[in-house]
Amino acid sequence: MGFTVFFTVLSGVITFVIGQLIVKLLLDPVQDMRKTIGLISHTLVERANVISNPGVPEKEVMDETSDELRRLSSQLHAHLYLVPCYDTTSRVFRLPSKYKLLAASSALIGLSNSVYRADDRVYESNAKRVEQVSDRCETGVE
Repeated sequence: MGFTVFFTVLSGVITFVIGQLIVKLLLDPVQDMRKTIGLISHTLVERANVISNPGVPEKEVMDETSDELRRLSSQLHAHLYLVPCYDTTSRVFRLPSKYKLLAASSALIGLSNSVYRADDRVYESNAKRVEQVSDRCETGVE
């Protein structure tokens, strides 16, 4: 009878530990990536006036926007390393592919660099970059 109680408690502890490992090593990073993708969408809408009118807002506003876009790009890169076995995990959890995330990250850096320029056609290239980021951050299997 003593062994039965011991093995019951041991199996419960092992189940709990395995569950916590799955949550901390797999589910939390996936959830964090989804939050970052949501933040990117939010930022593109919230900062659309700066992105669509480069060089027009005050320098402080352009600096904030540039820094925020660059930070979000960096977070996308970080998620590629934080989510284990990304290629497989992305299919299971319907996350954007590695290629799409890298393209979106690159477009975010482009936007970050172009909020200062007021060239003739920069607003058009910014609109294309916003579309690229939105398309690449869509979830789902390719």
